[in-house]
Amino acid sequence: MGSPKTTMGTRLQTALTSLDDTLKARFLGIGFVWAWIYCSFETSALYPERQGIGINADPSWLASAAAVTAALLITGVAWRNRNLARMRWAHLAAPAFVAIGTVLSAIATLAEPPLAALQCASGMLSGIGSGWLCILWTGALSRLDIEQIEVIVPAASFVTLLCTLAFPHIEGIPGVIAVASLPVASGALLLLSFRQTERRKRTPSAAERAAGGIDFGCLTVVVRASAVLCAAYFAIGCLGAMGNAEDPLQAQWGFDVPTFIGSASGIAMALCFILFTVRIDFASLFRWLTPLMVLALALFSWREAAPSFVSNAIVSVADTSMQVITYLYVISLAKRRRLPVSLGVGITQGAVQLGVLAGNLSGDGASELVATDGLSVFSLALALICLLSFAMLLVPQRNLRPLSAAKTASTRPETSRIDLLCSQLSQENGLSARETEILGYLARGRSQPYIREELMLSKNTVATHVKHLYQKLNVHSRQELLDLFEER
Repeated sequence: MGSPKTTMGTRLQTALTSLDDTLKARFLGIGFVWAWIYCSFETSALYPERQGIGINADPSWLASAAAVTAALLITGVAWRNRNLARMRWAHLAAPAFVAIGTVLSAIATLAEPPLAALQCASGMLSGIGSGWLCILWTGALSRLDIEQIEVIVPAASFVTLLCTLAFPHIEGIPGVIAVASLPVASGALLLLSFRQTERRKRTPSAAERAAGGIDFGCLTVVVRASAVLCAAYFAIGCLGAMGNAEDPLQAQWGFDVPTFIGSASGIAMALCFILFTVRIDFASLFRWLTPLMVLALALFSWREAAPSFVSNAIVSVADTSMQVITYLYVISLAKRRRLPVSLGVGITQGAVQLGVLAGNLSGDGASELVATDGLSVFSLALALICLLSFAMLLVPQRNLRPLSAAKTASTRPETSRIDLLCSQLSQENGLSARETEILGYLARGRSQPYIREELMLSKNTVATHVKHLYQKLNVHSRQELLDLFEER
């Protein structure tokens, strides 16, 4: 009999192994890219003299924001036919560009006088590198099963959540080192992630098989959705640029309270969206997100502590939710062979960054007009609400079903051996009509995401039906279910 210490150690190792199998911790590396954006442009860790959220006191910010927009749009098109797993040079270059650009930007700013040329060059480096990282990470995630992706992408946002507690306190050289370490960590995890998926299966993933094949109807839907994202992030960027650099709650509590609460709530809302919505698409997302955005814009016009706090928190909720759902949507399209993953993420994230860039610049100019009474905050808030409302007209309502769905439905015989066995098992075990229908899909080797798409059910509903079905049939896995059919 082993010692208590050995037994406890074994249990802990088993628990950690099980957690890693479920969460795939190395795939959380995309969260370090999001954390780098937050720490660079929304805290004083890298730029102590920043002016509001997103607008900084040197040209590197503008160069980085413009470069990442161009990198996402151009690279998304250029890499649409490439196997991202084999682009080893990009796996190394992308995090190196971001880390080097971060350090050079700080050096150029601290120099007397500041080196404007180096500031622009460093901003371009970090912008290109961060854009490449976003595309590469989406490619890595697309090689996983959709059930794993729906856990990993929301979980990656916890990296930013933790950074809201620490990075507001870091400045100077420690701040530069800490911020520069984030893309390095992301790059290391990216290499491990691609290596793991290469070892696991050598056959191309669905996303890779989709490379080169473009459903232009789907592309139209993505472009329309990207226009809506651009408008939403224009409003977010405008509010951020006009926000106060010093948050009284941050000074009192010691951390970025609105972003922490908003990000945590955004993660929770994204998880609820994944679990309970019928389809993960932009129509479903903006159905509940638009009222929140309108409320945030309305509260911003009061310019007082409490309304500003609530407005900032709601903006963080919207940002986190849109970020998570956009990545999930693009990856799901790639896995359904509708759009190359590089092109999808390039268009959507390029639109996001374009909206932030235009919004920050517009907000910076509007703040000067507000200060000189040339523009009222209420008028600006009303204009942003109108922009967002009209942009909602572009939200795609089209239903994108798998390409094989119609073919499968038309070629499948009306009555087959599987249907007869399902009917027999249903009568013997008291299955409901819906459970019998789902049993038929499972017996044909269909996954739960496929069943969700076909039957227009939420993830939670399908999972509950499958759980009850397994209990009634006294099986514990998909393989046991298939064995049950083989035995008959």
